Amino acid sequence: MAISTVSICNRALDLLGADPITSLEDGSKGANLCQRNFEPSADSVLRLYPWNAALRRARLPALSETPAWGYLYQYQLPQGPEPAFCLRLLEIDNGSDYRVEGRRILADYAAPLDILYIGRVTDTATFDPLLAEAVAAKLAVHLAGNLTESGSRIAAARDYLRDILAQAKAIDAQEGGAASLVVDAWLQARS
Repeated sequence: MAISTVSICNRALDLLGADPITSLEDGSKGANLCQRNFEPSADSVLRLYPWNAALRRARLPALSETPAWGYLYQYQLPQGPEPAFCLRLLEIDNGSDYRVEGRRILADYAAPLDILYIGRVTDTATFDPLLAEAVAAKLAVHLAGNLTESGSRIAAARDYLRDILAQAKAIDAQEGGAASLVVDAWLQARS
């Protein structure tokens, strides 16, 4: 089954023991709450971890206005329509010192500035299954106060979110590129 906004919302509602929805516009209390809370829940989960579905690269020009002090250049964080909108800056290519203030990057590195960042993802079909589960758990936490009075269900949703993030980190560590083996004189002598 394809991952959709409604399927993620229904997973969140399941975690709370609430009735499922047929669409975000079906007029039910659950649908109305999901419609209001889905995007903030997804954005906050995307900011928590560098999910592959949300990684973006950009080459930024320097702004003509320079910082008042402390750095030589400033750059505008991507803020266009999805998926360009930057939720969190991960790194700048040259590895130099930088600071994010508001929607700007301050750095001593001359343009262009290559960055890796987490962008907003609105196409849930591109979500990794763990990302979909994490968004559902976060959404359940947001919806819980309106849909249940069960403190144990709220706590369970928070614990589930924490577990999903731990699983995602473990899997991500396995998906990274393999480290290259450096063959030195000692290893060559043994072969």
